[in-house]
Amino acid sequence: MTDPERDPRWAAVRAARRHRVPTPPGLVERVLNALDDVRSARSLQLPSDQGLLSVTEPAFLRLARTVADAEAAAVPGMRVTAVALADGRLQVLAAVRYGVIAEEAADTLRARITAELDRQLGARPPVVDVHVVDVRPD
Repeated sequence: MTDPERDPRWAAVRAARRHRVPTPPGLVERVLNALDDVRSARSLQLPSDQGLLSVTEPAFLRLARTVADAEAAAVPGMRVTAVALADGRLQVLAAVRYGVIAEEAADTLRARITAELDRQLGARPPVVDVHVVDVRPD
């Protein structure tokens, strides 16, 4: 393996690292504002065997959406369209393929999401409600 510090093919890279790259205009302000948004975000308190787990709502919703999408992929004919928190409950909106029994698919997805969030968080997640809001022809 060649050493990039000595290899002539890396000369341009070595030269580029000697030049300071200016911070793009507004980047620092956007980062600081994003941090303020995280700091001011409401937190969920989830019960666990070790006490309460505190997680911000935006972080929880990102995890919940990722989990919901992954678990829906394992439920034939089901697709998640939105995830939100309302009144302390996780609301999952979903579409089913025509011919799928919506209630059974929703129950399966609800159980899978709840179990996976519990596993990943190590705490009991909010109650999960799955609402079938659309039927797709495909």
